[in-house]
Amino acid sequence: MGKEGLGRVAVQKKALRIEELGDRVNTAVALYKVAQKKFEAGEDSQREWENIIKVLRAEIEHVRRFIAVAHHNLGVIYAGRHAFTKAQEYFEQAIAIDPDYAVAYHNLAVIYKNLGDLNRARKLAEKAKELGYTPPH
Repeated sequence: MGKEGLGRVAVQKKALRIEELGDRVNTAVALYKVAQKKFEAGEDSQREWENIIKVLRAEIEHVRRFIAVAHHNLGVIYAGRHAFTKAQEYFEQAIAIDPDYAVAYHNLAVIYKNLGDLNRARKLAEKAKELGYTPPH
């Protein structure tokens, strides 16, 4: 890919591990089952439904981050195959999901550079830098 290769990054340390996310979603499913049984029995299940909503809302952002990472990683795979237009699509999807995904901006800049759009590449590289991306040494 030339001098400025694609940046690869794991899910940020502050993000949940996928296993932890799975555990939390399983907790929400268990809460759902309890609430549904109470609801079907005609019992007051308001508190249970409120807890389910609270738990799931807390996880939405973590799920979105994992989806953005999956799009990004597909972009890296397609870029490695020199399928730059397909890589571009995936990097753009990652950014649409997570507008603060610095490495996705950097990688999209690399793609635009390979496609010959140096102006767009420069703007995206600047955005990546603004968001804290620093190239590996």
